[in-house]
Amino acid sequence: MQSIALWEPKLKVGNDTIDNQHKMLFDLTKDFKNAITSGASSRIKDVLLGVLLDYFFQHFRTEEEYFYNHADHTKHRLDHYELIKTMNSFIIDFRNSRMDESSPSLDFLENWMIEHIENFDRPFFGTGSAKSDLKNTSQQVDEFYSDSNDRRQYKRIPHNEVVNGEIKTDCYNAMHLRNGKATIINMSPGGLLLYCAFRHRINDLLVVSCTIGNNFQMKEKVKVKTSDNYMYGVEFISPSPETINFFTTLYGAVHLNRAKSK
Repeated sequence: MQSIALWEPKLKVGNDTIDNQHKMLFDLTKDFKNAITSGASSRIKDVLLGVLLDYFFQHFRTEEEYFYNHADHTKHRLDHYELIKTMNSFIIDFRNSRMDESSPSLDFLENWMIEHIENFDRPFFGTGSAKSDLKNTSQQVDEFYSDSNDRRQYKRIPHNEVVNGEIKTDCYNAMHLRNGKATIINMSPGGLLLYCAFRHRINDLLVVSCTIGNNFQMKEKVKVKTSDNYMYGVEFISPSPETINFFTTLYGAVHLNRAKSK
């Protein structure tokens, strides 16, 4: 089984926006490696790879806005470029089954991130040469506060666990670093239908967090698949065992991860 490197406080660069994005990159890499070791379907692994690559692009674009006037900006950008090239090669090989899934090369993303943060990001942001934070929020990616008053009743869930009402969820757009609220209009084993008062784009990565009833707390990464007048259809990226169990109870013998790679 592959080891999984986690983001640690020692990797802080002193910039909330960049630190939050680094946390998300480690988290997405962990999700992909967990999908490999758990035998998730090829479709799930492919979605995770696409989301990870998209987020690296978004992260690098944000970083480069900070240091475009820095003397060493070219070297920093080249390091970003080399990672994108390596990752594209990895994705091509992986999708074409040209590598062993237990290969140590699965560790290269975490190793690269740790080395890049230590050798490029931390020294740069520690010099005070970076522009001031581009965003006005310092809320951590993993901090969410659910509204305990609004709930909805669903079949197959005991009445004393779920009460009537709309399901309100905290919604963090990890691509554009925006926190907001959303209402879950509908849900299925594959994803959610959300109403949000602010705009998202197709393929944006969101983190939704809410409490349903007294016992189930959901915190999942989702990807925007459809958009229509503030209504968004979002797809679960790699649902947790708790979410899978919830939908099994809600819908009967439905298992999100029943399809295995061939």
